[in-house]
Amino acid sequence: MKTIELTSKYKTNSKVRAKIDKLLQKNSTIQSNLGSESTQEEKDLANREVKAIAYEVYNICPVFAKETFIEIEFKEVL
Repeated sequence: MKTIELTSKYKTNSKVRAKIDKLLQKNSTIQSNLGSESTQEEKDLANREVKAIAYEVYNICPVFAKETFIEIEFKEVL
């Protein structure tokens, strides 16, 4: 039986927090480099990169990912 994680490891595990913080830094860099003059291609690429980062975070701590990336509907693999 699969156990359901209710508490974010981000809040309780410093190694998890460090990994996720690196990914969040990468995400913020991608987001901040987008501007009003960004092409649709650049925006699409950024969206794909952000989604990939979100899934990396999800693989580390699903609870934190769902709380942080609310615009993404994560598909769980059983």
